[in-house]
Amino acid sequence: MRSSLLLRASPIAVLALAAMALAGVWTAQVVFDSTPTPLPPNVPSLGFQATQTLEFGDLVQLAGTTQREVTHVTVTMSDWAKHSDYPSMSAAGWTHPITLNLYHVDRTGADPAVGALIKSVTTTFTIPWRPEADPADAYGRWLASDGEHYNGLAFNITFDLSGLGVVLPDEVIYGVAYNTNTWGYNPINLPGPYESLNVGLLDASPSTGTDVESDAVFWNTMTAFWYADGGAGGTGTFRRDTAWSPYTPAVLFEAGDVRVGPPLTKDECKNDGWRRFNYPRTFSSQGDAIQFVNTGK
Repeated sequence: MRSSLLLRASPIAVLALAAMALAGVWTAQVVFDSTPTPLPPNVPSLGFQATQTLEFGDLVQLAGTTQREVTHVTVTMSDWAKHSDYPSMSAAGWTHPITLNLYHVDRTGADPAVGALIKSVTTTFTIPWRPEADPADAYGRWLASDGEHYNGLAFNITFDLSGLGVVLPDEVIYGVAYNTNTWGYNPINLPGPYESLNVGLLDASPSTGTDVESDAVFWNTMTAFWYADGGAGGTGTFRRDTAWSPYTPAVLFEAGDVRVGPPLTKDECKNDGWRRFNYPRTFSSQGDAIQFVNTGK
């Protein structure tokens, strides 16, 4: 969990408010979690280059009953690229921009669909190399500490949305997007380790929140074959796809209540205005809120 602090002080009670703000830190909570804990050596995954993918995600319902200001979104990934395949790159890893898209849910049709974009965030992440192959393994896999062999290495990336004021409804469709050699919204048209970068999957129900349709995800692939409907619903568009059970993308959302306040003037408290404030505390009446403006208590 991570904490964030809103500092907004009344000129009448600067010191009192500062003290109260320090005591009233707003803590983000996990509102959806389909990531594996603890993180295993590797996870099932979807390869963007291998499946001609542009974007991949899901429709989820966040825990809680109020609107939420999202602070962080973590995605479990899997890298199959070895440093020995790209010796000119740093042994510490390679970097790649990855985008997180958050959408409203369109409920006007028989099935849920992608609605208006809420927010898009792109971050350049450092990707760890998969360990080199175990010479004793005929398939070129690496040997993990659990004694098992794996093709890829699981790791997490975290998008930082704190301070952006992104408020999410109960249900949201998210999508992860990045470019590879020949696929993505803007293909790179050069070979590289991004051809071996995958989005991780979990083969269990989320520990927090709800996977709204456990058999469905949202996917944008250019190849009709990959869709359960054979491409009848179109290709090259981010849309609902079925027959995914028991797998769901491995993602974790952290969010806190939307913070409103503190009130700065008496007028803000009048005509039921006091009811909308929840920071640094809620108020029981107009008089309670005005007292706070006057005294900071």
